Formats: sequence, C-alpha cells, structure tokens
Amino acid sequence: MNTQPVILDTDPGVDDALAIMLALGSPELDVIGICTVSGNVPLSTGTRNAQGLLQLLERTDIPVFAGADLPLKRNPVFATEVHGESGMGQAVLPEPSQKIKGDAVDFLVQTLSNQPGEITIIAVGPLTNLALAEQRQPGTLQKAKQVIVMGGAIAETGNSTPVAEFNFYADPHAAHTVIHSGATLLIVPLDATRQVVLSETDIENKIAPLKTVASQFVVDAVQNVFALYRQLGREPIVYLHDPLAVGAAIAPELLCSETLYIDIETSGDLTIGQVVTDRRGLPSPRCLGKPVNCAMHVNAEAFLSLFLKRVLTPAS
Repeated sequence: MNTQPVILDTDPGVDDALAIMLALGSPELDVIGICTVSGNVPLSTGTRNAQGLLQLLERTDIPVFAGADLPLKRNPVFATEVHGESGMGQAVLPEPSQKIKGDAVDFLVQTLSNQPGEITIIAVGPLTNLALAEQRQPGTLQKAKQVIVMGGAIAETGNSTPVAEFNFYADPHAAHTVIHSGATLLIVPLDATRQVVLSETDIENKIAPLKTVASQFVVDAVQNVFALYRQLGREPIVYLHDPLAVGAAIAPELLCSETLYIDIETSGDLTIGQVVTDRRGLPSPRCLGKPVNCAMHVNAEAFLSLFLKRVLTPAS
C-alpha cells in the first residue's frame, strides 16, 4: 500500500488527540511531523500533550514542532471549559522523553519546499502556523498536495459564537490568509463534523470494556466534555470534529463535498470568525470570496466504524 505523507497541525485538546490516534492507526498515512499551535490550550500545554500522547502510544519516532503561541492579530482564546485545564480531560499523559524538534513554521516552509506536491497537511487547530508559513514564503501552501482544514460553519450554527466555529474564531485572520492562499483546500466544517459522534453508550459498551492503554485514555479524556454537556442539560456526547478531517485523508469516499464561494469575517463584533458563503448564484467573477471544496455530508456510520477500529486496534 502506498502511504500518504502528512503533517498534522494541531492544538491538542481531546478531539485533537483522537485525531492523532486515528492518523497513527491508519496504514494509509505516514505522519512525518506534528506541529502544535495555541488554541484549545496554550501552546506549551498543547505541545506537551502532543509529546505525552506519542509517549503513551510508543510513537516517539514522530517529531514534534512547536509553532505560534499567539494568533496573528487578536488576543488568544482557549477552550479549557471543554477540554479541561490540561486539554486532555481527566486523562493523565506520561512525561515525554523526546525534545521539541524545532519550529513549526520553519518545518512547514522547508518540508513543502523540498517536497512540492507530495505532502498533505491536516490542520485541526487555528490556522496560525499555516498563515505564518504563507506570509514568510508566499506560495508555500500551494506546494502541498492538499490542505485539509477542520474549521468553520457553513449552514450550521457556530460553537464559539452563534456564527463562528472555534478554530476560525480563535484566529480569523489566519483562516482568511489560508482561504486566499491558492492552496488545494478541503474544508471540513461543523456541518459535517456534527454528523459523527461518540455517545456515552459507545464509550461504556464499545470502548471501556477493552481495558487497553488506548481505550482507557479515550474513556478518561472525554469525561470533561460529558460533564459539560450534563451541566447544559444535554445528552453527553463527543463530536469527532478533528478525527473527521483525518478521515478525509484516509477515506475521502466517505465524505461528500461541494465547491462554495467563501470568505472569513475578520472584524465584526458579533461575526468575527464567521464563514460567509455566497449562495447568490452569480457568475464567478462577481461572487464574494474564493471557491473552496467544503465537506457537507459524511457516511457517519461507516466513519464511526473506521474510527473505532483504527483507534482501538491501531496498525502495527
């Protein structure tokens, strides 16, 4: 089997960790590096989470690169109310033995320049690192084979504000830069990711009984998310936001995408981070924004089956 070299750009909270586990458990992918960015948790916390997770999974062969600790222009925002102060819910990761390999932006620029058309980037956090790479060397992102981005909300409501998804809300200017970069993009927005969930029943019946290192990590990691939903009077579930972006690289046939003209709001008091979609049906020169492939539907049952198999019985 030919493997696709990928770089994961991530802000390790709970679903980021699940995405990393899915990538490492999938023989279709060769993870050549993990880049960290400020987002769900501060950069130092997220970087340690990436390193600790690799330690837990015995994959310290994969280098970790630390990236941006601040958004391009706005003040940082975090999501510790969802992911816990550590970013890993109630899971406790081992102390990492590996050192940080280097700077994430340098790694992105150099790797894409050295291997044009070969590398897929899977970005599941704020897009600050990608935007900085593009600013440092314009055209960098066009050298990627594909850039898969978990971010945005098209027709769905947001999860950070009524109209904005967290990753784009955390650094809207970076999202705007990436959308306008000319890269081969696939956006995996909340419209698709909210179709795939892990329920409390899934955790109790399918994951907890396995009693493996990986299964116990998943059980512990999701507890903060479940507690938050209970406080809100809602059914405890975990949306597989970030894992679905990895799924788009593993099994793209499970997702249905459409080309939409989109742009990112960077200045509105109520709308910052919103994906503005031009659905007026105008001739392309008059459309607002850029034409981007957006995943709008997913075979949720097939993806959940794939996720559980790959995360809980990873490839050797």
